[in-house]
Amino acid sequence: MSLHLLRFDPDLLRCQTWFRQEHLLNRDVEDEGYAWHALLTAAFGRDLAPKPFRVLGRRGRPPQLLAYSAHDGATLAAHADAFCDPLAHQALNIATLAGKPMPAFAAGRRLGFEVRVRPVVRTDGPGGRDSVAERDAYVAACARAGAGPRPDPADVFADWTQARLAAGGAEVAAIRLDAIAGDKVLRRGAPGSGGGRPLVAISGHSAVLVGTLSVRDAEAFGVLLARGVGRHRAFGYGMLLLSPPEA
Repeated sequence: MSLHLLRFDPDLLRCQTWFRQEHLLNRDVEDEGYAWHALLTAAFGRDLAPKPFRVLGRRGRPPQLLAYSAHDGATLAAHADAFCDPLAHQALNIATLAGKPMPAFAAGRRLGFEVRVRPVVRTDGPGGRDSVAERDAYVAACARAGAGPRPDPADVFADWTQARLAAGGAEVAAIRLDAIAGDKVLRRGAPGSGGGRPLVAISGHSAVLVGTLSVRDAEAFGVLLARGVGRHRAFGYGMLLLSPPEA
């Protein structure tokens, strides 16, 4: 399985114009993950739109959008050149799209990592598995604690992330919470009376975790890297950014 790391240098003013024209902004929701997802889908279609991705704000410099894709930058650029709406093309600055193939990481390889996640757990609703619900992991942990001491959110999110990395062939040597936010995201709700699916605001937590891991299962880790960590991977969460491990 080939995997490519892509870098976009978007034009933020044009992106905001496109977001507004498509009615993808909400004054009560700071997270723009759904808007970026929609822009990538508009540029590349559902089959080619890269995910997971991460928008990185940089102090004093324009933001970057990094993403993993099974397709190289030339393939994506050719599709956008042929079919993309001109404003979306300019907003993502397709002409400067850069990419590189990712190497395969062998078992035993130590790596530093950073990942932005939206920790949620799936629970059965009143109708059993036919009514599965998604719940914020910290809210669920507090419910399990009952009248006892409230859990530390840093522990909840670290444990949640470590479990998903372990399921993806990685053994975590160190992990710490780098940032946390209680925020809302926009997602499509149930179909309304007119048949459309309106955007609704959903509360929860986002977290950035950093640490060091070792690859235990090379094949499973490759799948994890391409798929991303947790849910909401098409909306700016779950991209595993790698770096040399700390000494």
